[in-house]
Amino acid sequence: MKKLETILIGTSLSEASDEVVRDGLRLATAAGARVFLVYAFTPTMAYSAPFIPLLSAKDVLRVERAPVEQALQQQILRVGIPPERLAGAGVEIGPPHRVVMEVASRIDADLIVLGAVERPRMAKLFGSTADRVLRKTERALLVLRGRLAVPPRRVLLPVDLSPLSGEELRCGLRLLEGFDPERQAELEGLFVMTDLHREIFLQHSGQEDVESQAANEVEKFLRTNAAGAGWQVQGRVESGYVDQGILARIQGIKPDLVVIGTHGAGGFERFLIGSVAASVVREAPGSVLVIPPEAARDAVDRTPAEC
Repeated sequence: MKKLETILIGTSLSEASDEVVRDGLRLATAAGARVFLVYAFTPTMAYSAPFIPLLSAKDVLRVERAPVEQALQQQILRVGIPPERLAGAGVEIGPPHRVVMEVASRIDADLIVLGAVERPRMAKLFGSTADRVLRKTERALLVLRGRLAVPPRRVLLPVDLSPLSGEELRCGLRLLEGFDPERQAELEGLFVMTDLHREIFLQHSGQEDVESQAANEVEKFLRTNAAGAGWQVQGRVESGYVDQGILARIQGIKPDLVVIGTHGAGGFERFLIGSVAASVVREAPGSVLVIPPEAARDAVDRTPAEC
């Protein structure tokens, strides 16, 4: 996986989004990367140009856009982004989730940073920008809720022991290395054992001590996918429904960051309302780094140390 170079930050230009931009900047500074700010703009008067006979729709759009671009520059100054850390900034027309993904593709962003939501009641009706990006993006996505510790002190890494989960774990650890080059964070690899997992363990060994079996499998999984990258990850097994188990553990240890993959049992699962990653992003009280399968492809056929 290549070095973290460009972080795309979605902004609403409000003071509430200043903290999101600041956290994105702090991550970029720690990783030696640069930030690109984007704001999704919805023109209003330009579509009413017939009622403004002295101006064309293009002229009206330019008039509308000018104060928005000015506000973006003001936010850059307000947050204090130094020129050497600014890869660019732009105002794009379109729905926020679509704008974010299109710009991320255009600039080849290594990471997308978004705030969880500014208007929770509206998000429940229409879905937040972060939620919509989560379901479709092929790039790592960091959803911020509250101020993020940089480097994070405690990180929770839910895993399901599958090969794809291993690739996503390795990709997540590589991104964490950019934020925490000294690898000082306390990392916990969490496996939530469902009734189906329990039945599989029973059929596989015939022994009833499935908790010990699961703990051994978690340790082996972490040794294979994490230890070679220089991280010490403590394994843990919980029982129950996966999303509920993850959220309960988050409440218990209050990690600064959760790193989770988006893959599921089927390729379509990540688009469903009830997907695990979407539930964690929506309900976790803190920040979540989401790794889609596509973002982990560079880890395929490599040893952890090479990722």
